[in-house]
Formats: sequence, structure tokens, C-alpha cells
Amino acid sequence: MESNKQEKYNLMHDNPVAKHASGGSWMSKHSKSAFQMGHSPLNENETPAERRARKKREIEESNKKLAEFKRKRAAEKANAKPEKKEEPLTGVRKLARSIYNQFADNDPRN
Repeated sequence: MESNKQEKYNLMHDNPVAKHASGGSWMSKHSKSAFQMGHSPLNENETPAERRARKKREIEESNKKLAEFKRKRAAEKANAKPEKKEEPLTGVRKLARSIYNQFADNDPRN
């Protein structure tokens, strides 16, 4: 049987722990950054309540812009001219079109 001290020594030398695997110093593990405490590092003067109010205003503004865009789009669709649908050719018109196409195909200017 080995003593606890000898066993620990053997384990550490057989499988050493890298310094970077420990996660850093005690201070880096146990201190809290301003970001973790709820303060933005970009604007340290803004409180969490002010930030929520600012974000709420930004969302309301974007919703207004979206609603305005949708209104404009609906108005454009309402004012747009309907596309003219071609009626299928029948009878004399069909014959006239086929004759025109025959001459157009043989036209040396095309």
C-alpha cells in the first residue's frame, strides 16, 4: 500500500494537469464582470431599467416602420392595374394569326 502523498505524486507525474486547463487564476473564476452584473460594457451609464425602456422604444419604432411599409405595399397593390389576360384565339382570329406567323417567319428582314 502507498501513502496518500505517494499516490498523489504518482498520479500527478503519470497524468499531469496543464496550467491552462485549470481555467485561470482564482480571481478570474470568482470575480464578476460588469456584463455579468447586468451592465453593458458599451454604455456603463445606462441602468437595466433604462436599457429595457430603450429596447422597448426601438421595438415600437421598428413595428411602426413595418406597419407603414405594409400600408404602402397594400396601397400599391390596390392602385396597380390588373394584368390584362389574353383570351384564347378562336375562329377567324386564330386563322389570321397563323397566316401572319407564316409570313413573319419567311420575312427576310427578321
